[in-house]
Amino acid sequence: MSKIGSELVQVIKDKEFQGITKDLVETAIDTKLAEGLLKDIPLLSTIIGTFNTVKNIKDRLFVKKLLTFLYELKSISEDKIVEQIIKLEDDNKYKTKVGEKLLYIIDKCEDPDKASLTGALFKTYLENKINYDEFLAAANAIERTPLPDLLYFISNDFDNCDLEGEGSEYVSYGLMEIRIPQPKIKIDRETYNYGDTYVPSEDEMLQDRMKITDFEIKAHVNWTGRNIREHLCPRQ
Repeated sequence: MSKIGSELVQVIKDKEFQGITKDLVETAIDTKLAEGLLKDIPLLSTIIGTFNTVKNIKDRLFVKKLLTFLYELKSISEDKIVEQIIKLEDDNKYKTKVGEKLLYIIDKCEDPDKASLTGALFKTYLENKINYDEFLAAANAIERTPLPDLLYFISNDFDNCDLEGEGSEYVSYGLMEIRIPQPKIKIDRETYNYGDTYVPSEDEMLQDRMKITDFEIKAHVNWTGRNIREHLCPRQ
C-alpha cells in the first residue's frame, strides 16, 4: 500500500492524470480496453495493473473510483499541485502519507459518484481553498452520507432543520451540529387564584408566572457542511 501510495502522489505531481479521458473512466472495469487507453500513462498504468492482475470485481471497481477521483483534478495547474503536496508531505502532524490516505479514502467511497465528489474536494485543497483537515472532514462526511441524502443536502440551501426530521440524520453524517439557543424568560404580572385550601410558596408562584419562549433545539449546518456545499453545489 505504501509503494502504491507513493506512486499515486507521483502521478498527481507529474499530472499524469491529464491523460485520463471519459472513455478510460467508463472502460476501467474492462481490463483489455483500459490497458489500451493507458499505454501513454506509464506510472498510472503500473498502479492500475496492480489491481487488474486480480480478477476481483471489487478491485476493478476500485480502479474506476480511482480514475474518477483523478479525473476531477484535470483543470488544476501543476505549480499548485506540487506546492500543496510538498507542504503536506513535510507536515509531521500527519503520520499517514498523503498517497496512502488518498487510497484509503477512495477505497471507502461506495461508488464512482462519491469518488468524483471527493476528487472535486481534493482539487479545492490543492487550490488552497480549504485546508487538509477540512478536506479530511468533508471526505469523511461524504463517506458516511447516503448518496441521495448527500445530493439533496448539496443542492438545497437550508441552514437548519428539526431534529425530529432529517436533522438528526445529518448530524450523524457530520454535516450538521446541534445548537442550543439562549431561552427568553418572561415573568407575567398576572396573579393566580389557588383557592382557599392551599397557600403556595414564593417559588411556586414565580414558576406559575414564568414563561420560556424561543427555546427550540435544532440542527444547523456546520463548517464541514458549508465547505461541501460551497465547493460542490456549482456541480449540480
